[in-house]
Amino acid sequence: MRFRKYSRKHAFNILYQWDITGEPLEKLQEEYWNHLANTYSYVASLTQELLEKLEKGEDFDSEVYAKKLESAAEEEILAEKLRKELYTAYVLLKLLEDFHNFTLTFTGWLGEGSRNRLKRAKEILEEIKKTLQELKKSNKEEEELYADLIGFIENLESNPPKDFESLKETEKEFKKKLLSLVEEYLNRAKEFAQRRLKEDLGDIKEYANRLLDAFKEHQTDIDATIEEFLKGWTIDRLGSVERNLLRLGTAEFMYVGVQDPGRAFNDYIDFAKAFVNQKAAKFVNGVLSAIYNKKVATKGEEERA
Repeated sequence: MRFRKYSRKHAFNILYQWDITGEPLEKLQEEYWNHLANTYSYVASLTQELLEKLEKGEDFDSEVYAKKLESAAEEEILAEKLRKELYTAYVLLKLLEDFHNFTLTFTGWLGEGSRNRLKRAKEILEEIKKTLQELKKSNKEEEELYADLIGFIENLESNPPKDFESLKETEKEFKKKLLSLVEEYLNRAKEFAQRRLKEDLGDIKEYANRLLDAFKEHQTDIDATIEEFLKGWTIDRLGSVERNLLRLGTAEFMYVGVQDPGRAFNDYIDFAKAFVNQKAAKFVNGVLSAIYNKKVATKGEEERA
């Protein structure tokens, strides 16, 4: 039961690809599961690599790793929780670059006395502080760590370095604090990716394949059932997202069965809302509810009678 939502999402992704490409469903399933496993493996490897560098105190190109983390976070097939961890780590590494830009700009102020450089240095610090404040709001577990970093920036705004050596030490201290926070996200991302590979993916894949097998076996009846509740429409006139969410939901309710229909409905509604809009979510909910009430719940009552 824990992974039903992930199973539904991955099954939908595969069915959607089948619908828009026309490639054999079995081929798409194999390719999709291989890609998913490889993506989780890449994340586990990437986070482990960076964590080892941090643990050893090795220098690394923060811009390069920020881009790698951003790219991984954009992989929509990964769990949302993992994508958030990766994206936050990416944003924090970008702040490391921003602070270095502040240092270079402030160096110009110390060396040349340029008011334009001082103004720009203050603007960079303000941008860094705003980003940290935004992250603090959405990351309650690390609230104290963010508060510490924000306090560091505010103190720097009030008491800027007076010489090059102080500026260098300031950057070193900020980097240490920031990377300590980055480690929190990298550790969680690594553990999540490793657990998903070793423990969770099998269960997710098993139920998703059950949904797809049910669709393959009963496709004609499933499409006919959906059209019965479309009130004058044909299934071909629907958008691909709505069409395949209805197919998957109908396959699950009628031929697989669910112990928690309410949660299943919420999942399909959430997918429609995320992939299309609120209107699509209401439509999918309406059609699936009608199918469930007329074809599933009624049948169950008749069998119990």
